[in-house]
Amino acid sequence: MLKWIAGGVVAFFAGRYLLRLNKASQSIVARTRLQVHRVSLSGIELTAIIRLQNPNSIGLNIRFPFVNLKHKGTSIGSSQVKDETLQLAGNSEKAFSLRIQSAGWLSLIQALGAAIVQKIRSGQKVPLELLAITSTQVNGIPFEKQETITLQL
Repeated sequence: MLKWIAGGVVAFFAGRYLLRLNKASQSIVARTRLQVHRVSLSGIELTAIIRLQNPNSIGLNIRFPFVNLKHKGTSIGSSQVKDETLQLAGNSEKAFSLRIQSAGWLSLIQALGAAIVQKIRSGQKVPLELLAITSTQVNGIPFEKQETITLQL
């Protein structure tokens, strides 16, 4: 009988802990900022600065974030994938700086249009609306955040 009671208590606390981890992974906040690193012959290289904030008192295990940039549904660049797990302590934040290499100029012409690409290559300022999709895993649970960012190229 004592084994059943002890097992029930352990199951209760384990379930409560797992429920708290699930809620914590859903309340994480991600913010993405983009900057132009350089415009070269191979395309546009951007820097994505991602801030992940943990407003919970529970520490979280986070996979290294991945960023995909889209313009009108077409992917124009993404960061590299890293197989790395990081710790994010409770009530804290971490910032990541990622390089995003765009697709080549031919793909950019197809996605953005020849007129916009010509302005970018000639050095004129062009406002470009991008959808930044940040993907990661928080305690093994997939996390994705989408933000619309206007970038001056």
